[in-house]
Amino acid sequence: MISTGKPVHTLLALVSVLAVASGAQPALARPDHAAPTAAATEHSHLSWTPCRTLVHGWDPGDKRTECATVSVPVDYARPQGRTIRLMISRLKATSPARRRGVVLINPGGPGNSGLEMPGFLSRTSVAGIGTDHDLIGFDPRGIGFSGGKRCDPSPEDGPAPDPKASARVQFAQEYRQNARYNKRCAGYDPAYIAGLSTTVMARDMDRIRVALGEEKIGFYGISWGTALGVVYRSLYDRHVDRMLLDSVMPPDFSLKAMNDGPVAAAEADFARFARWVATRNRRYRLGRTAPAVTGTVLGLARQLDRHPRTLTLPDGRSVTFGVGALRTIMGYPRGRWPDMATSVVALRHGGVPPLLGDEEGGERASRHTGLVDSVDSGLLPQISVLCNDQGADLDEHTLWRQEQRRVASSPLFNSLAGYESWCAGWPLPAQPWHLRRGTSTVQFVGHRYETTTPYPWARKMRRRVGGALLTVEDGVHGSLLQTPCGSRAVEFFSTGRLFEGTCPGVPGH
Repeated sequence: MISTGKPVHTLLALVSVLAVASGAQPALARPDHAAPTAAATEHSHLSWTPCRTLVHGWDPGDKRTECATVSVPVDYARPQGRTIRLMISRLKATSPARRRGVVLINPGGPGNSGLEMPGFLSRTSVAGIGTDHDLIGFDPRGIGFSGGKRCDPSPEDGPAPDPKASARVQFAQEYRQNARYNKRCAGYDPAYIAGLSTTVMARDMDRIRVALGEEKIGFYGISWGTALGVVYRSLYDRHVDRMLLDSVMPPDFSLKAMNDGPVAAAEADFARFARWVATRNRRYRLGRTAPAVTGTVLGLARQLDRHPRTLTLPDGRSVTFGVGALRTIMGYPRGRWPDMATSVVALRHGGVPPLLGDEEGGERASRHTGLVDSVDSGLLPQISVLCNDQGADLDEHTLWRQEQRRVASSPLFNSLAGYESWCAGWPLPAQPWHLRRGTSTVQFVGHRYETTTPYPWARKMRRRVGGALLTVEDGVHGSLLQTPCGSRAVEFFSTGRLFEGTCPGVPGH
């Protein structure tokens, strides 16, 4: 058996695109899942100020982007109670005479700041959206400048898993540590933490709409932002103008789905690679059939798991190459298939592969105790949103059985299931999504070879809520705005034209 190395990673962040009031609270009432009534639209009275004068580190040369705040209740069941001020940003339409409304933007996460998204989009292939729309960014509640808080790990949570223990013991240790962290951090301010959910954040979006003085809003969501979009549309369909959702979340949300989907997508991509290698057996001699190629790679993985190699690189450096590096390489995009195959050949024959894989970074040390205000919120918002949306994880033994099934079915890629026991012992009531078909215009974008939010999720979501699906022929998360096909997003928001069919993606991916 090949050992599993489970990296701690952030769910559905837009990293790939950007780089290529605390205290004791009363007991929390169970959330009301009924669709809220939208507030009446009124003329905007927001006080806009240049963001560069409000936000530390903002580009001092940016004279266009303005910021303002919108007040929302911590708990919508207590609208006269505590409030949070959401920070929003705006780039006005560059052609005021053609202005037809606003487009709110969310980059995903959950947990990513969206304040800089208007400026970011204005430098991509979808920049034309800003010709006839004001672009609106915002930090969702609990994130960044919208009441951001963090809760770092603490010795109270118990010891970290013992790396010398068996996989089963480590799994149990991690489950119990996560359960203690969740109980402790949610317990500091349960009303506040309960508000960190997709449904509540969608209600916040409608408060932003009202504050802007708009009857309808457009929305551009990426990754988890697609969940925020479909939940908003399910609650407030008549207030949606046009909505574009790129790299789509699964309609039936659970951490099991988030674990199983990427593993299955990576297996499908690897099967394509194995078929490609098999048709070139005269060159690589790794197998005449895809199953034979797969067997060769798995055999190498077992060898590297038992006996990692020490490689001497051409520059004289020595590096250790183990099964984790092979896993990384086997997940590379199509443009690297020749080097991937050559790397397997080299490793089989004691040579130095052209690809070495990436080392995982170490975890950041704890810097704070308790729930503290912070524009750098760490993983707290993400854990809170995922766990409030799903509710508590199943018991440890059930999750372990699920993990073992993944290990058996995917020896190479089971480590992509990075969210086991994130919601262990979550103490707050679940706030599941209630998705509905709508009549407003929605354009989905899926990426055929993507593993973060696999393509089948986009197809399932379209079947659930309606709309059109444009397929991008790449595996890059949220990449529409990196490609010439971004022009279709511009046309969609300007004219409402929906697109089906395919579109070229990021070259080599």
